[in-house]
Amino acid sequence: MVSNSELRAHAIYYLNGVEEAAGSSQMSAQRIYIISHPRSRCNLLFRLLSSHPSVAATPPFQFLLACSSGPEYQGPERSPQVNDGNTSEQTYQEAFDLLRGSVEDIEVAGKIPLAMEHPQYIVPHDNVDTGAKFPSPRNRTGPVEPPVITFNGTTDTKTNPTCLPDAFLSNFTPIITIRHPARVLPSYIRATFKSKMASEFTSLDEEGKALFLHKFEKAARFRWDRIIFDSLAGKGKVRIVVDGDKLARDPKGQMKVLCDALGIDSRDGNIKFTWGNEDGRKGGDHGWMSEDLKEAFFGSLRKSTGVVEDKRLDDPVDVAKERFQWAEEWGEELASYMEDMVQGAVEDYEYLRQFAI
Repeated sequence: MVSNSELRAHAIYYLNGVEEAAGSSQMSAQRIYIISHPRSRCNLLFRLLSSHPSVAATPPFQFLLACSSGPEYQGPERSPQVNDGNTSEQTYQEAFDLLRGSVEDIEVAGKIPLAMEHPQYIVPHDNVDTGAKFPSPRNRTGPVEPPVITFNGTTDTKTNPTCLPDAFLSNFTPIITIRHPARVLPSYIRATFKSKMASEFTSLDEEGKALFLHKFEKAARFRWDRIIFDSLAGKGKVRIVVDGDKLARDPKGQMKVLCDALGIDSRDGNIKFTWGNEDGRKGGDHGWMSEDLKEAFFGSLRKSTGVVEDKRLDDPVDVAKERFQWAEEWGEELASYMEDMVQGAVEDYEYLRQFAI
């Protein structure tokens, strides 16, 4: 386990993308990027961190449309936009330009930009599919061309596993969000069925089951979080990991440690743990999504007025007990698949957890 003091020591040496202490006791978090695993309480973290007076948020999940619905789509299928039934024409370059523009506008206003993205939206398709037990149906037609993004007039040779240029990504402090896969996966599946993205698993044909098993496994695995985390080692950059369940158990304590690690003012009152109903949509409007989809994936946070500490999460995860509950909720067939996916995801999760604040 990496101690908070060790994390803090690393932070001192990260300033403007290079190693320099300059006699400072705090790092300067010039940009922050949450690499957010689905259902890891990343939206809560984004909401809390964006409430800091020094921080301003960009629209989250900027690459979702390009990944899932655009002409360079990297998912298993080109999905229509759910609000109008049409596919998107947004390219990765256009999504990148929107993100870059938001970041620069925030900096002009004198604040620290905060961005957030699920790793599978910015890691090319063939990398996401590596080692999958339930591979993407697109594999049948050969390799998928990765998107190319031009930055400052050039397409650089990347050393990071995402589609983002090194010169851009290196200017961010990354925060990887994690949560035990036995809690991530059922949460994702529950939201998927609630959003009407799929009917009950038992009613799907074999092709439909294969597609959704691929999507479920992709939500369970922490492989891409880990390879992004490891790719940033030894580059003079602090790498922060936040466990979503620890955040829910002790939100004030976790946010204080996080602010200290980022080098932003951690005094009481800077992070807002309560908010009015009118602020419930902070964290992104996601205007292209159907109301069912918004309610399923963001409903709890959108309707909330603050953070409620959940001490029940102190109990260790018992996968056998969880499997029994999954079988009761979704049937034995899906529960068996879920158990296999969770067991396959634990190693990468445990690896990242040793670095959690």
